[in-house]
Amino acid sequence: DAAFFRIPPIEARTMDPRQRLLLETTWHALEDAGVDPEQLKGSPTGVYAGVGNGDYRDLAVAGGEAHGYLGTTMSVTAGRISFALGLTGPAVPLDMACASSLVAVHQAVSALRQGEVEMALVSGVNAILSPEITTFMHDVGMLSTKGRCSTFDAAADGFVRGEGCGVVVLKRLSEAIEDGDRIWAVIRGSAVNQNGASAGLTVPNGPAQERVIEDALASTGISPAEVDYLEAHGAGSDLGDPIELQASAAVYGRGRDPENPLLIGSVKTNIGHLECAAGVASLIKAVLAMNRGSIPRQLHFRDPNPHLDWDRLPVRVTSEPENWPTHPGRPPRAGVSSFGISGTNAHAVVEGFAGPDDSGSGPAASHSPAGAARNVAPTLSGRAADPPSPGGDFDARETRVLPLSAKSPEALRQLAERYLAWLDRPGLDLSGNAAATSSVLADMAWTAGVGRSHFAHRAGVVFDGVETLREELDAVARMDVAGQPHFAEQVIAPKVAFVHAGEESSWEAAARDIQDREPVVRAVIERCDAVLRAERHGASLLDLMFDGTAANRKLRDPAWAHPAGYALGCALAALWASVGLRPGVVAGDGGGELAAAWAAGVFTLEDGMRVAAAQGAVTARPSARMAAAVPAGDARVPGKDPREDLEGTLARIEFSPPTLPFIGRTSGQAGHAGQTPDAAYWLDRAPASTPIREWAAAFAKLDVDLVVEIGARCVPVPVGLADWAAAEEVPGHTFVHSVARAYEAGLPVKFAGLFAGESRRRISLPGYPFQRRRHWIEAAR
Repeated sequence: DAAFFRIPPIEARTMDPRQRLLLETTWHALEDAGVDPEQLKGSPTGVYAGVGNGDYRDLAVAGGEAHGYLGTTMSVTAGRISFALGLTGPAVPLDMACASSLVAVHQAVSALRQGEVEMALVSGVNAILSPEITTFMHDVGMLSTKGRCSTFDAAADGFVRGEGCGVVVLKRLSEAIEDGDRIWAVIRGSAVNQNGASAGLTVPNGPAQERVIEDALASTGISPAEVDYLEAHGAGSDLGDPIELQASAAVYGRGRDPENPLLIGSVKTNIGHLECAAGVASLIKAVLAMNRGSIPRQLHFRDPNPHLDWDRLPVRVTSEPENWPTHPGRPPRAGVSSFGISGTNAHAVVEGFAGPDDSGSGPAASHSPAGAARNVAPTLSGRAADPPSPGGDFDARETRVLPLSAKSPEALRQLAERYLAWLDRPGLDLSGNAAATSSVLADMAWTAGVGRSHFAHRAGVVFDGVETLREELDAVARMDVAGQPHFAEQVIAPKVAFVHAGEESSWEAAARDIQDREPVVRAVIERCDAVLRAERHGASLLDLMFDGTAANRKLRDPAWAHPAGYALGCALAALWASVGLRPGVVAGDGGGELAAAWAAGVFTLEDGMRVAAAQGAVTARPSARMAAAVPAGDARVPGKDPREDLEGTLARIEFSPPTLPFIGRTSGQAGHAGQTPDAAYWLDRAPASTPIREWAAAFAKLDVDLVVEIGARCVPVPVGLADWAAAEEVPGHTFVHSVARAYEAGLPVKFAGLFAGESRRRISLPGYPFQRRRHWIEAAR
């Protein structure tokens, strides 16, 4: 999709289709790996592409196009991938004819082992665009006259040309495990050599093929008899097939039990000879077969090639589908061969992977590996940095958000349709155990959140089970996306104001829910609780906020409501920060004003709590009648002036200038940013609320786009400034709903924060639905 990769139309028209195939397939490979391509910008990721001289330039010249060089040269074919993804590692095109892409694998493995790159995108691509090369291959006898590839069969008379593109993502194993990547297999060793002086330039060289297999095995420490299967080059040549099979048997037959022959096959009988992409196609087939535990049938093998003494060779062609051999104590293993017409020989040894927590199959679909389970630590950055780890158990999250995004409305609709189809995929059973189903859907939401790029057209699909997920996906698939105001046209993060409401709000039930589910909230409130216990002689903020009706009566007393409102406001601000959303402007009333000041960096969380406790006591100064008897643990200590206590508290605090615009109150009026709210500022605060219209005017001057109220309904929905100023009440929602709406509004959500304290795995999910447009040149006849 030229539009997706921002390729100008004239350049797209003169660009070899192989470049487009590589771009799209590379993107899908990264998505399949659960890697957000956008996060690779600036990384030392290498690109190694098996690609030969194509024939599209000839078509461009014949069509009168004068700008075909960049679109057809091999260096740009590899370099365009690095350019599109912002990669800084080497971009290497490799042309070794039929061995190109397996040599690319070898080069990438070497670069990873030497520390030259952190990740490698390895590929091969082939497209047949004009008859000249096919005519040449036919004239020299390379192509099958029967139109099929009959590898190792007596009827073998050449190959059939095939088109395709394959991409694999390679990383060092230890880092892939640590990152929780979806690991399909491990490349244990590889080697490349050349025929040298032989019977002819294009004639296969048996001894050279033996050496390349030996060299690849030598780098693994694996004995030849411990390799179960060989994905052969197997081009269907009556000359080359016997040479390859004898060379392979000479190495892999050493020490092999006659009852355990080397199984052998060639994907060329299924999809033809992909030439520069043949090696990566063979590698992918071998890895898929290992994960499935079944070797597919090699087609067109009926009468074994008579030039071979099959009874003496310890090999067997997989002429029928069969299970991959199992050997207790070791993983499945395969060799992959690829030999080029110019004399290049390449071989790789791959091994199945089973992680320490692998039960044998991925959780999302059979034969599809999942990443290792990763514990998602709470992200307590910014003003809530380094709190003590919250203790205790948490209630399971029941509501999730599946983020969908695309670069066009139609692509967004199609992506929703793909997820609907994914829910019905064979091997994905979502009708059984409720806990298992919930885990799979959570892994789905996790993978989509952290393993995908997020574009301008967005839908935050909120669900609490399979049925609601289907309903919401169906709604996205059917809606007129372009007409929905909450779908951003471009990803320009809005400027957000956080308004911390005062303690008059009624929030106990919602606060209790997020306290029980969100480690970040609990961590912040526990820090505040520790301060209050010290200031109020053991009085517990947690008991006050979450212990029922008696506590609720106390919360109507400013002495308690003030510090409780501050603690909750800070906890919610930290919760928003844990999903990557921080304000550009802050404002607040009462205890909320203190929370806003903390968010702006005016003082530490603990110092703000001390001020809130002292301010609450001043606001709740008892009458003479109330002073006679004060309950144990109460804020109001007989004989002590709360105002003096506040003055002493403020004198011990170090105040800092706000790090972002902080709009406080002066006699109930909205103030302005740029001032440092010091001890004098906090000593005498008016209890009146600031009118919304005054805050709205101040926000407008600061170019605020969205407003998030914190406290009034505990977890609000982000709303536009104009809508917020006009509304009498902002509707509340669950935190997940609020994050979904924030995502749709274009805010840069970090979805990992929605899984804090959980153990999640990357799984296989639908890839991006590219919206292809025709850019072919009109070639002359």
